[in-house]
Amino acid sequence: MAPAVAIDTTVARAVAADLGENVYKCYQCKRCTAGCPVAPLGDLHPAQIIRAVQLGDLDAAVASKFIWLCTGCVTCSTRCPQEIDVAGVMDELRAISWQEGLVPKDRPFADILQYNFDSIVRWGRLYEIELIARYKFMRPRAMMDDALLGMKMFRKGKLSLRPAFGDRRQMKRMVAEAEKIEAERAAARGRVSKRPAPARVGGAR
Repeated sequence: MAPAVAIDTTVARAVAADLGENVYKCYQCKRCTAGCPVAPLGDLHPAQIIRAVQLGDLDAAVASKFIWLCTGCVTCSTRCPQEIDVAGVMDELRAISWQEGLVPKDRPFADILQYNFDSIVRWGRLYEIELIARYKFMRPRAMMDDALLGMKMFRKGKLSLRPAFGDRRQMKRMVAEAEKIEAERAAARGRVSKRPAPARVGGAR
């Protein structure tokens, strides 16, 4: 007889509270994985991530590079026969990773999330050149990657050296209100992780 598997519902309850999704509806048909364009590039695939959440294995879920590779194309969500927002669960796991200080240090796409956030707060909208520059300076070996694509985008007017300012005051008010709401939620549900949180990657939010 196979040994019993201990199930911790803490992660699933956190996903349900913040996202309104019941991951226990998943019966592992793997249609989400079959349609995922980046599943072959990850160490785990969408169905395995959902299973980790069902079992309460937060470490396995956030240590996987897949949640940082996910493009949010929502193919998985549209294919799910149980109508689970699988892409939303990936977003929620990334948020939990930041909140719990569990973002692996070798996940460049995790840094991109922080750079996006910083840029939007600073300028009121995303400033692509700043985002690319920060990412490239952090990883000099990737400095010339995408250079030809960048030149094509400049020629077509898709990139600008100047930031296009948005309503920065309104954006900062929105961020402050969102952080207040998140702090209240975190206090109400307690920490998801049961281990001490290491230093955050990418600086404090």
